Amino acid sequence: MANEAQNPITQLVGDPRVRDIEPKFSKIISDIALAFGKLAQMKGKRATHSYGTVAKGVLEVVKKPDIPAHRLFASGQKYPVLLRHANIKGFRDDAIQDGRGATLRILNGKSNAPIDELDLNAPILDVLMSTGRCFILPDAVSFAGWVASSMADRAKMLQQFPKITPIFQEIIRNPDSYTKLHYYSETTYLFVGIDGKKYHLRYRLINADRSPDTGFINPADVRMPLDYLPRLEDDTRPENYLQLDFRKKVKNKEAKYLLQFQLREVLADQAANEVAKDCTIPWDETQYPCKDVAVISLTSIVPDELAEPLEFNPYHAPADLCLILAHSINETASVNHLRSIVYQISANMRKYQLPSAELVNWGIKGNQPNPKQLFTYFGQPGVDIPRFDFNRDLPARVQPKPRYIVNFGIHLFPARAFGPSPNLGIAGVAEIMQTTGQTVPEAMPSNLTRCRPDKFEDKFFVERRLNGFNPGKFNPVSGEAWQYVIRYDCSDYVLNPAGILPTKIEARFTLEDQALSLHSIQFTLDDQSSSETHFPGDGDWEWSKRLFRSAEFVFQEIQTHLGRTHMNMDQYGMAYYRNVVNNPIRLLLEPHFEGLLNINKLGDALILGENGFIPTASALNPASVKDVLKKEITQLSYRKWTPAVQALKDEVKNNYFDRAAASVWEVLEDYLSDFFVEHQAGIQSYWSEIEAMSEDLVSHSILDPKLGTLAIANITDLKKLCVYVIYHSTFLHSWVNNKQYDDGGDIDYATIGLWDGHDPQYDPNLVAQKNSSQVSLLWTLSNVRYNPIMEYGPSGLKDRLWKRRTAIQPGIPVESIMMSTNI
Repeated sequence: MANEAQNPITQLVGDPRVRDIEPKFSKIISDIALAFGKLAQMKGKRATHSYGTVAKGVLEVVKKPDIPAHRLFASGQKYPVLLRHANIKGFRDDAIQDGRGATLRILNGKSNAPIDELDLNAPILDVLMSTGRCFILPDAVSFAGWVASSMADRAKMLQQFPKITPIFQEIIRNPDSYTKLHYYSETTYLFVGIDGKKYHLRYRLINADRSPDTGFINPADVRMPLDYLPRLEDDTRPENYLQLDFRKKVKNKEAKYLLQFQLREVLADQAANEVAKDCTIPWDETQYPCKDVAVISLTSIVPDELAEPLEFNPYHAPADLCLILAHSINETASVNHLRSIVYQISANMRKYQLPSAELVNWGIKGNQPNPKQLFTYFGQPGVDIPRFDFNRDLPARVQPKPRYIVNFGIHLFPARAFGPSPNLGIAGVAEIMQTTGQTVPEAMPSNLTRCRPDKFEDKFFVERRLNGFNPGKFNPVSGEAWQYVIRYDCSDYVLNPAGILPTKIEARFTLEDQALSLHSIQFTLDDQSSSETHFPGDGDWEWSKRLFRSAEFVFQEIQTHLGRTHMNMDQYGMAYYRNVVNNPIRLLLEPHFEGLLNINKLGDALILGENGFIPTASALNPASVKDVLKKEITQLSYRKWTPAVQALKDEVKNNYFDRAAASVWEVLEDYLSDFFVEHQAGIQSYWSEIEAMSEDLVSHSILDPKLGTLAIANITDLKKLCVYVIYHSTFLHSWVNNKQYDDGGDIDYATIGLWDGHDPQYDPNLVAQKNSSQVSLLWTLSNVRYNPIMEYGPSGLKDRLWKRRTAIQPGIPVESIMMSTNI
């Protein structure tokens, strides 16, 4: 009883589901919702039923339905509906034998209304159904025990609740199609007729052709407490074969269902009513037949970006079809009662990474934290680069998900020893190298240049300036023997001891027959009073190219990679996270910000800090690195920028970057145009959040005043900003990050730092360490490929990229374009 006193009902206030329940029930609600909420938070998807397809269609009540007269289900009445199919435990692989789900949502509006005229988030009724007539446990207390138990403890529960095994044997299916299964609500609802008479209600959904239930497995194959069956070794069906089949049937207008009701009167006998509500007991279909109520005809697939945010919940129901609430954890209605709260918490954590303090005791007193208190800027507004304060802990909303941690860890160098046992025979990569006497540059996998016998030839030099890790740097010139030049100016910066970096350097290129050739390289070193100019064939020609590659490397890392993608996007991400909660823009931008603040926080020490990679491995000292970065951010604005700004003015046959960049930009403009048409009303309704986002952008910006402002004045500005953010977060970052090891994984070809061996402070051992850190870090950065668009992106974006792949892929494979700047 002491524990109950510490969890008073008054901590769960406001909602009818927590207003009149016993303390034990409030504690269980908190515990289960916390577990499911954290799972949804980590997955970034629904805790269960994670991968699904939503279709839109029409529900038409049958003529003279054989049920008591009801307000919503009058003969011939029509409603627009949504129907979602998914696998219960959230497996992506449809061939894993699992329970299958069907969730029905009845919407307000004309039955034939287009989707953009319907409010998909304002249901009349949600009906959650799955295969199997029954749920595994009868009440909240037993279900909570199952959720919290280890496999060993669940095995013990199988003895206490012998119904669990046969119920699972009926739930688990191996079907050929979602449309050929029978789905049951399993739990019981309240039906109130027009005359006020009350009935207990259960739903069933079957194919309109009344085909029998299918997909049953051999009960002997179930090995409880493992409540699913792995994919069979000889099963060659595609991972998403059920989703593909459902989409095809909807497209061909072959997806048609019957919605049926089972009804039994609510009695004065409460014991009998408890039996009626017991979800582990199927209702005898002879005594309580399944009556046809409506025909559901599905006509179109709902785009993923609209479908994913939907929150289905059995609590979404009118009073005359309502969820039955319970008072105690032992009532049979408590399972559905608990489920409704868990689903809501899970949805909030999945979408906003924030708890629902009204429903669950999360240890939060009063209202939820203001996002501005969670996401605080570093430094002084208008003075320091606008970014998340890397000295603070990351808010839960942006902490890395387990799948990212695994992906990152697989490619982390040096690798960590696997497991505590010395008998495993597996050591870290660094330990193996030490044992064998190899250095990192020797032992790491080959990169592009190590496999190119022509890597030092002038033709390859030109190709890498066009399509390598630092593209888009050509500037046209007139009145010279050359037509294009790439310049780098280090005259304002300070070098580390023994470091070599030209004060100024430029490579010059001539254009003939749609091809660029290297004309000459001119540079000035600190100890020189005048510049040197070298031409192909000169004795110092290879040295001048190496000097240029090193200078380019420095500016690629600071300006292009860190500046234009990481830190540039940080200022937009911060303004977004601090202000956008309800505006539909979150559906568009949130996936493209995932991992950004986390990797930028890590990168402050790993890349930029006093002992970071660039200040130690390059010739620039830490203060100068930050100066270069800050200067770059002052030149970046979404307002008037497109890839055309940096594109070559002439056609060059092997200029793959400009072609790919222009194609991706066009894809994004088209993709966003559709999004803004679909969500215009919602964007305008929550425009105050965009105004607040704009205010943060402007007040913290360090943009050069001559370039204007980052203010978002109207829808046009917002659309430009979104195209700009998604382009840099996806295509540009993937290009400049993924190609780092191609260009920088070979010390002989390119190093970020050159060193004077005659300088008194030159240390060959230290230089070797710098070279090792370059190769190992670039290998890690180039190999973490988390959330590729072609797997995790919205269908509208994936389809458009795929159609333009011939223009994109000579420069970068479409499958290697990531959703966000997460590495």
